[in-house]
Amino acid sequence: MDLNILIAEDNDFTSKQYKTVLEKNGHKVTLTKDGEECFDIYNDEVKYHELFKQQKTSPFDIVLLDQNMPRRTGTETAKDILKLRRNQRIIFLSAYGQKILKDVSDVMDDSIQIIQKPFSLDFLLKKIEGRIINSRANRDLNTRLKGTQENNLMTITQSEESIR
Repeated sequence: MDLNILIAEDNDFTSKQYKTVLEKNGHKVTLTKDGEECFDIYNDEVKYHELFKQQKTSPFDIVLLDQNMPRRTGTETAKDILKLRRNQRIIFLSAYGQKILKDVSDVMDDSIQIIQKPFSLDFLLKKIEGRIINSRANRDLNTRLKGTQENNLMTITQSEESIR
């Protein structure tokens, strides 16, 4: 399963960790340093797909967004992306889950999820690849997850004991 992933993360160390683990597992990763750059790249890819590939599909399988970034927050970026492609899968990677819930309440649907920091890179990989939640093979892992669902938005984090 090779996924095309767009990441907006202003912390260089964190973004390089994401990129390393995802590419090591066969995924294509595009890194951006903030929400503004993320949206610009997303918008350019949408135009390219429409013009040259004659496709109206989402150019990325997943967009990973930090919430607090320079120039444009994760929720501002998500809202603009969803205006272009309503079905784009977006996962917020942030310690500010409750703020995100409030900020995206007007565009909430099943394509938006939140993973609250801190979490392990293995946890992120499994979540992206769909190997977490509703998987019988991961029943033990699921007992170590703390999840909440408010309206249709799923927030999930690891219990502190299972991070390391």
